[in-house]
Amino acid sequence: MNLVRAYAIALKTLRSLKHDRRTAGFLVLMPLFMIAIFGYTFGGDIKDVDVVVVDLDAGSANGSVAALIREDLAGRDVLRIGTSEDRDEGMNAVKDGEAWAAIIFAPEFTVRVEEAIEASRTGSSAAPATVEVHIDASNPNIAQAVVAELQTAVQAVLVGYYGANPAITVSEDRIYGEDAEFIDFFAPGVMGLAAMMITFMLSIISFVRERSTGTLDRLLATPATEGEIVGGYALAFGLVALVQSAVILAAAMLLFQVSIAGNALLVLLTIFLLGIGSQGLGFLLSSIAKNEFQAVQFTPLILFPSILLAGVFWPLEAVPDLLRPVSDFIPLTYAVDACRSVMIRGWDAGEIWPQLVVLAGFAAGTLLLSAYSLKKRG
Repeated sequence: MNLVRAYAIALKTLRSLKHDRRTAGFLVLMPLFMIAIFGYTFGGDIKDVDVVVVDLDAGSANGSVAALIREDLAGRDVLRIGTSEDRDEGMNAVKDGEAWAAIIFAPEFTVRVEEAIEASRTGSSAAPATVEVHIDASNPNIAQAVVAELQTAVQAVLVGYYGANPAITVSEDRIYGEDAEFIDFFAPGVMGLAAMMITFMLSIISFVRERSTGTLDRLLATPATEGEIVGGYALAFGLVALVQSAVILAAAMLLFQVSIAGNALLVLLTIFLLGIGSQGLGFLLSSIAKNEFQAVQFTPLILFPSILLAGVFWPLEAVPDLLRPVSDFIPLTYAVDACRSVMIRGWDAGEIWPQLVVLAGFAAGTLLLSAYSLKKRG
């Protein structure tokens, strides 16, 4: 190997990067962006989980143990406590997705606790005191966090106020996700991520290539309108995302026994809308890129925030407060939430319509802007 020629080629490559300011900035700023978003995201703990406490405890002459436990829970960052005096109202909040859990204290809870404390001191037996937890276990991480915080609060109150730690039973009733495992939580996120990633990368690279080869100019010279061109591409890439999602869904069901409590077609519709919107976004960003290499640079800028902040691998409640508002602007957030609600909770279109409206708006907005961008270019 001739080292002089190799050195000349390396020098030529570095000079080309020097004149491409966008690429040079990408090489410097992208690692900073990645380490910052990874560092902030992995540093977050689950917090602000919405739960409803239904305190029916009548207490005793010594006060109410349930009230003390509720105060302890309210002082913790993990849970965000709401209260109700109606058992059905608390459970309906969980069924409607307004809360992750309903913690219910029975009318005789304090009496049962005092009897258990006395029994532990005298060595006699007593009926156990029970706390009911009706929980949405569609997200196993959140379900575990809720139960763990409740158990910690119960122990802290009994030891701190009564100097005893009798057995208190936490009766867990899973309203959703009774037999769900981590793969059931994981699969919907992977489906949405794969559909978004493939359609975005295909569209942005394809449009840049067709623009550089003149294919796009020849299409504009035909009677086809800008909207028809964009619509045709959107339909093609949307179908690609749909087929890909169907393959992932089928594989998850056959290989990993992932269950679908709701309508599988509704899951595919959600993925299709996400794919259409991702295609439109890819087309918009392709108008900024001068070549395929610059087009690829947009990929991590879109994918990394989506992977880390859309609830694909861990709950949104674990995203730090600084970054949590960003999640509301990521379309994948709504697609993952809708797919999990259908697959694990068994919800239908009437219950996930807000997510579908957001995804449809995202798709329509990016397609309209894409057509406008193409028309302006023409």
